[in-house]
Amino acid sequence: MRHILIFIATIFIASFTFGQTVNRQDNETVETFIKRLIPDTTELAHQIIETNTWDTTAKTIITFYGYDNKSDINTGFNKIFGHLYLPIGQNTYRDISFGPIEEDGGYPKIISVFFANADKDKSKELIVLCKYDQRHYDYSGEFYETFIFDNPQQQKQLTYFEKLSEKFWGCECGWRNGKTETAKYKTAKDVKTKLKQLGFN
Repeated sequence: MRHILIFIATIFIASFTFGQTVNRQDNETVETFIKRLIPDTTELAHQIIETNTWDTTAKTIITFYGYDNKSDINTGFNKIFGHLYLPIGQNTYRDISFGPIEEDGGYPKIISVFFANADKDKSKELIVLCKYDQRHYDYSGEFYETFIFDNPQQQKQLTYFEKLSEKFWGCECGWRNGKTETAKYKTAKDVKTKLKQLGFN
C-alpha cells in the first residue's frame, strides 16, 4: 500500500512539474489570472511579465513564485519558482516550470529578467539576474548570479544552462582583512555584452 501511495504521489508531482494546461477565463486580467494560479505558501517574487519574444501573435506570461520558510526568522525567499505560461490556443496556456532559484549565503532577489541568445539556435533564451545580500563574519556585500534557461520550444520544463550561467557569478564584497572584489555582471547590459563576446548573437 505504501508503495502504491508513493507511486501516485510521484505521478501527481510529475504531472504538475512537467507541464499542465491552464485556462484563462474570458475578460480575466493577467493579474487576476496569475493570482488564481499562485500555489499555496507562496507569493509573487517579481512583477508579472508579458512578452512576444517567442510568439508575435500571443503573449507568453512569466511569473516567479517565492517561498518563505516561516520557521526562518530572517526575511526573504528561501526559494523562487519560475513558471512560464505559453499560449497554445484561445485563453489556453501550457504551464512550463523552471528553477528553483535557491538561497546562496543570502536570499535571492530578482533584479532583472530579460532575453538574449545563449546557444546555437536563433531563439532567445530567458535570463534571470539575481542579487544575494551577504552578511558574514569574514566578508559582506552582494553575490550576483545569472540564471540562463533555454527557450521553451517543446519543453515541459525549461533547461537550465548551468555551466554557462556559472561564468556570470560575481561578488561585490569587502573582506575583514581589507580585501575587496567587484562583480563584473550586475546588469542585463553586462550579461548581454559578455554573451556577444562569447559568440552568441
